[in-house]
Amino acid sequence: MQCDQFVTAMLSTGFILVIITFLATVFFLIYSFIQIKKAADAITAFLAATELKINPVLKETEETLKSIRTVSDDIGSVTSSVKSISGTISELAFKIKTLGLLTDGLQNQLSVRISALKAGIKAATGVLLNQDKEGGP
Repeated sequence: MQCDQFVTAMLSTGFILVIITFLATVFFLIYSFIQIKKAADAITAFLAATELKINPVLKETEETLKSIRTVSDDIGSVTSSVKSISGTISELAFKIKTLGLLTDGLQNQLSVRISALKAGIKAATGVLLNQDKEGGP
């Protein structure tokens, strides 16, 4: 009989421990569920607040990118115009250089002709003066 009482006492004690463990587990699960729910709510609130703050920044960033794109296009247009002007100036410089060379050539030709004309006039004058001195024609 004592053995039966001992076994009954052990089973009762084991059953009580199982029930206490079960209740502790249920309590822990309920507590964990509540904490997880609070954390999820906090994360949801944080994400909502972050979204409210980020939306204006994203819109401003889009506008800034559009402005940068416009400025970039304008810079490209100006660069193209500068290249065109530079080409025109180079062409003008070439033409001025060519004109200078032509002027130099013309000046040299005129110098030669003027020198020849001077020599001709000098020779003609000399001939006329010699004819006058000799009793001329």
